[in-house]
Amino acid sequence: MNVVAKMNLNNAVERVLHVPGNYTGGILEMTFVVDCSLAPEYVKEMAADIAGTLRAHSEVFRNVRLNLLYFKSDEEVENRVVPISFLQMSNCFEGYVRREEEKSLESLAGNLKLFHARSKLILVLAGEDLKIRDKEALQRNMQPFLGKKSLFLKNNGEMKWIRGAELYREWEQ
Repeated sequence: MNVVAKMNLNNAVERVLHVPGNYTGGILEMTFVVDCSLAPEYVKEMAADIAGTLRAHSEVFRNVRLNLLYFKSDEEVENRVVPISFLQMSNCFEGYVRREEEKSLESLAGNLKLFHARSKLILVLAGEDLKIRDKEALQRNMQPFLGKKSLFLKNNGEMKWIRGAELYREWEQ
């Protein structure tokens, strides 16, 4: 990640954490979602860059309860709790297997709403094959909290962090 991308990540994370009623201090609980259609080398590199950038940016990220979520298919999601240092060293990706299946953003958002609503920050490494099939379902799943707490990294030539609240407007552009 270049310097500008790191600065954009830090600014986006700060905006999420400072939403009224979100993070008030103590140990931060966050979720890092990996779309399993991405190449293992890309996932390892981006996860290490993101973890390193966050840990260097703020003391808050030195001690984090990190949920690592593998989004394998609409029906199959694997969750692990790992230290953020494992993410930075890529130790948690030894069993990572790339899966080329079509997945939907509303399915991921539904899973996050059900099982990761406690997380104060949700970062999603998303592949280009994630599609929006039902905009209303996606919008429903992002309410009331998920849209304010989530950041989706869309990498279609340029790295762009999209807040969950704007996801259904910007994803297909």
